[in-house]
Amino acid sequence: MRLHQPTGIWLLFLPCIFGILLATKFANFSFAEISRFVFLFFIGSVLMRSAGCVINDLLDCKFDELVTRTKTRPLAAKEIPQSFAIILLGFLLLASLLILLQFNFITVVSGFVALGLVTTYPLMKRVTYYPQIFLGLTFNFGILMASLAMLGKINFSTLLLYFSAIIWTVIYDTIYAFQDIEDDLRFGVKSTAIKFQKHPKKILNFLCLVMLLGLTLCGFVTNLSFGYFFVILLSCSALIAQIRKCDFRQNSFALFKANVWTGIGITFAILIG
Repeated sequence: MRLHQPTGIWLLFLPCIFGILLATKFANFSFAEISRFVFLFFIGSVLMRSAGCVINDLLDCKFDELVTRTKTRPLAAKEIPQSFAIILLGFLLLASLLILLQFNFITVVSGFVALGLVTTYPLMKRVTYYPQIFLGLTFNFGILMASLAMLGKINFSTLLLYFSAIIWTVIYDTIYAFQDIEDDLRFGVKSTAIKFQKHPKKILNFLCLVMLLGLTLCGFVTNLSFGYFFVILLSCSALIAQIRKCDFRQNSFALFKANVWTGIGITFAILIG
């Protein structure tokens, strides 16, 4: 479940907050209503991130046994049987369903779409060098779900925000994947880290500019204030500066974790916008 590594929970939950805050620009909600959505999406994020870790470990067990960073995971190290992991997964999914049923019908349907993404994502690294794009679709689906839960629809601003968040995920998960690049090359696991390894900083900085463009367009379409654009520019500029200074082979995990602050920056930008 990796509850001792909360970075993943934050990176799943923060896009939900993006979606919640953006929805408040299109309709009036009381503080109690917004708090309820925040609470439900937070619990859902904790449960589904945990479920995603179990699914990933079940499907990747054979790979994890071979990779230095992951060979000590409970399933890979054979510390617990797969049957226990399956029972735990069932509990997490049942608890997630109880949270999901608190929303309207279309959000419930979208939740099952999200489950399909969570289940199939671990398989993508076997077939494509761009599993990070699929992770972006998965990890940021809360943006769409928040819009459906609060507005009953998905508007163009939400799609622009979703696109920008997907690019952000490609950036931070490419950085994360550099930890395992030697093992991945040896055992045939695919990733954008392998695809971008000749020019990682140039490509990731370009993606930062694409993310900035998407967030800027989202702000214009939503008619957000100057404060939004200023904070977005600061957040993306800080990420670019960190990428330029990073030694991906030595401290990629530290830069990956720092992306939580990028997400907090985006949250603050939408809040004041």
